[in-house]
Amino acid sequence: MNLLVTDLDNTLVGDHPATLALNQQLQSKRSQFCLVYATESSYASTCELIAQNQLLAPDYLITGIGSEIYRNGIIDLDWAEYLSQNWDKIALASLTQQFSQLKPQSSNQQNPWKLSFSLESVTETASIFHALQQKLAESGLAAQIILSSNGEVDILPQTSTKGNALTYLQKRLKTPADATLVCGDARHDISMFQQDVRGVIVANAQSELLEWYREFGGKNHYLASSGCAWGILEGIEYFWGL
Repeated sequence: MNLLVTDLDNTLVGDHPATLALNQQLQSKRSQFCLVYATESSYASTCELIAQNQLLAPDYLITGIGSEIYRNGIIDLDWAEYLSQNWDKIALASLTQQFSQLKPQSSNQQNPWKLSFSLESVTETASIFHALQQKLAESGLAAQIILSSNGEVDILPQTSTKGNALTYLQKRLKTPADATLVCGDARHDISMFQQDVRGVIVANAQSELLEWYREFGGKNHYLASSGCAWGILEGIEYFWGL
């Protein structure tokens, strides 16, 4: 069985007619693939987005930049245990209190493997990021800091990426590389394209992903001529002929 893994915002979602067309195409062949949505958003926000856009129910959800995996609303405890190795959320939360500029996001954006903050001033983003990186290095705590262009800061386990979560599911489902197709548009999706999979980059992709494609893209990567879900349809036809 094929494994289809797609980002949501500005990939599957973003062009409503395209989303509807892809939904219809996938629904007609639903028994032929396992469907996974991989997103930076929280589980709660992702469920809202799925309902608002009337998306097909996925077999799995990868949420919070790879920090959680769900199936039928139940969290994958094996993945949670894997991420918990060397992860000290309490100590990391204490470290962030040294930075008054970091404002915790709402509780539904947090989870046991993710600390999420917003910066009041986006102009301070770079300096805060570097100072936080330095404090983290001095502390010896194992974590990664992810900075978004809109001034959001996430702290996660070092192993929490969309790509690692994808590979975990690939192995669990025993899906080979040529039967795995990932779709994305942004920097957070690069880790998926770095795995042993086939990948579709939609035409409206962000500059960081396009730069990665120009430098590292290969025969298993397809840059679509269309944006959002139209690009996914292109890629499915290109790789799978469906």
